Amino acid sequence: MKKNLLIKVLVLLIAILLWAQQILLRTHTVVLEVPIQLLNIPSDLAVEQIELPKIPVKVRAKGLDIVSAKISQVSINIDASNFLYGKNRIRFSEKNISYSNRIQLNIIEIQEDSNLQVSMDKLVEKKKPISIQYASAKDEEFFIENKIINAQQKVTLKGPLAIISEIKDVKTQEITPKMVVDNKVNAALVTPHESIQLLKDMVVLEVTQTKIINKTISLIPIKFPESENITIIPQKISVMVRGPEELVEKLDNSTIIANLELGKIRKNFTGVVFELPSGVKIVEFTPKKIQVIRNE
Repeated sequence: MKKNLLIKVLVLLIAILLWAQQILLRTHTVVLEVPIQLLNIPSDLAVEQIELPKIPVKVRAKGLDIVSAKISQVSINIDASNFLYGKNRIRFSEKNISYSNRIQLNIIEIQEDSNLQVSMDKLVEKKKPISIQYASAKDEEFFIENKIINAQQKVTLKGPLAIISEIKDVKTQEITPKMVVDNKVNAALVTPHESIQLLKDMVVLEVTQTKIINKTISLIPIKFPESENITIIPQKISVMVRGPEELVEKLDNSTIIANLELGKIRKNFTGVVFELPSGVKIVEFTPKKIQVIRNE
């Protein structure tokens, strides 16, 4: 049973191969969609269109040559050396069609569009600012604390004037603290448009990594309005703060303000809220609760 099935499969494969051979050796008439390729474009011009149209070309050839033509570099080559800024009419004939000498094609008809034009724009170089991207909000917070001192860099773009004029900035890849090596981040640039060339594909960001330290500050007076006519126990508090060394080292019991939470008094006890410089955080403080005694 299995032997008969194997024979049937083998016969089927041979039949398919013979059929394919006949198709490839038979002559066919088909329409190929041939792309336009501009050659010798002046150095100060650039093609404004992202993609030029393909031209229908009716050919007659053997199946093997048609398959080869579809997978090879068949193109309509146009000499653009005399093109000017603005719109230029494209004209071509059979002699402009380029393909391998190993392919035998009989060109029957080229469906040329008499109104076919290509717009050429001025090729310019302009500087644009970079826009630093962060992988997450936490990563952005890290780089706020550890400042990037050369974030105002500009990079040079080359391309069509109309496209470059619409570009506000050039984005970097998303950066993270793990990318910091020797206080520097090598960040790749993201090309803003496929018609634009970046004269460099990476920027080096310099990071001033701040040393983060803890510091305990004692005997901070707890403040409240004198009009409240109350007594508190204790009257002073101790805190441990954390932040950049250059900020924390300057802090003492006169620069940190501790305010009594008058609106949260419960059973004659309440807490304290602190006023701190930006970038400095409270690690812990003691005591947590302050006793409030109403004076008669």
